[in-house]
Amino acid sequence: MLLEVAERVATITLNRPEARNALNGELIEALRSAVTACDADDEVDVMVLTGADPAFCAGLDLGYLATRAERRAAGEDIFPRVPIQGSTKPIIGAINGAAVTGGLEVALACDLLVASDRARFADTHARVGIVPG
Repeated sequence: MLLEVAERVATITLNRPEARNALNGELIEALRSAVTACDADDEVDVMVLTGADPAFCAGLDLGYLATRAERRAAGEDIFPRVPIQGSTKPIIGAINGAAVTGGLEVALACDLLVASDRARFADTHARVGIVPG
């Protein structure tokens, strides 16, 4: 996760380009923390959420999903909550590539979306056997 604040705008960048910015536990927590911190920061008026090239977010990391399912079967309650929730400041999704499955959910949690000509949106929850958040 990268976070930069300039001229009262916080730019939050999902930064796992080798995994097309797929969400794992660490990235989900980093995103929640960044949004919470920016929401509490009086020097921030708006947040822009984007992904490191080549994608916005490819959804949940399937390796993380498998590990999470194993831990849940063992009795742990580890189902991830919505990565973005409860911000009092606007969040602009700057969609610079694929926003797929969980990545689409992250995009839809933003208040406004701005899509580049490379943006692609897809909901493939059924294909991977998971229920949308």
